[in-house]
Amino acid sequence: MRRGAVLLPGLLLLAVLARADDPPASSSISVEALRLAFYRYDPSLPLNAEATPLPETDARLAALRQRFAVRYDSIHDQRVTAILSVPRQFDPPHPGVLLLAGSGGHKDSDYVRMAADLLCGLGFATLSLDAQYHGDRARPGRSGDFHFIDSATNRDAWIQTVVDLRRGIDYLASREDMDGSRVGYLGFSQGGMVGGTLLGVEPRIRAALLAVPGGGFLEWGRRLGRWKEDQLEAVAVNAAVTDPIHFIGRFAGRPLLVCAARHDELIPRHATEAL
Repeated sequence: MRRGAVLLPGLLLLAVLARADDPPASSSISVEALRLAFYRYDPSLPLNAEATPLPETDARLAALRQRFAVRYDSIHDQRVTAILSVPRQFDPPHPGVLLLAGSGGHKDSDYVRMAADLLCGLGFATLSLDAQYHGDRARPGRSGDFHFIDSATNRDAWIQTVVDLRRGIDYLASREDMDGSRVGYLGFSQGGMVGGTLLGVEPRIRAALLAVPGGGFLEWGRRLGRWKEDQLEAVAVNAAVTDPIHFIGRFAGRPLLVCAARHDELIPRHATEAL
């Protein structure tokens, strides 16, 4: 009896301590909180940025802006490659615009370069990135079409690219000639889709233009006949943490222009309208 009287309080104490250490019930964590967690990163991660001036043979363009080949660190030990274009005809600090090409493009695709030059003519600096598996980051056996989120590889490439863009804002903010409080976004095709997710997780973006983006990945893939029956559960999970339709609503209240096409050969109208 005496031994039981001694053991009982100890057992009760252990039970209380164990309960205090229990994680919160899963029902108390919202789906939105879980989605956002995939795109958080450690902002104290050093950029270790490098910027090398690029030559320009066109005198008119040389007078308009100066371009730099940029590299900086991102999550998962990734080194992001980008091009920074700085306007010459406007005084710093410059507002900045992030640029992201479509699935077949890269940081210096002709339409990306044209957009950068037009923006420099208006006084904006631009930072155009290579998305994961694009441009200088291409790898054998890896597809640039990672908006088809039927694999963990594509899902992770999507998340990686969104965080790479957030690190791009960190880079702009680190430069004395940039105004880190005035940052916009311009994405083309797949770059517009990635942008739809970015806008929901990055509060520093003030305005955005998404050119022929798409969303509603599950329905899109279903109409294409892309999903196999045994893939549906994995695809649904991947879409739940990547599809811009789950994120873009958080950008409400800030200026957003979405450019759509009725007969785009790659992005169907219903996918753009899903956003």
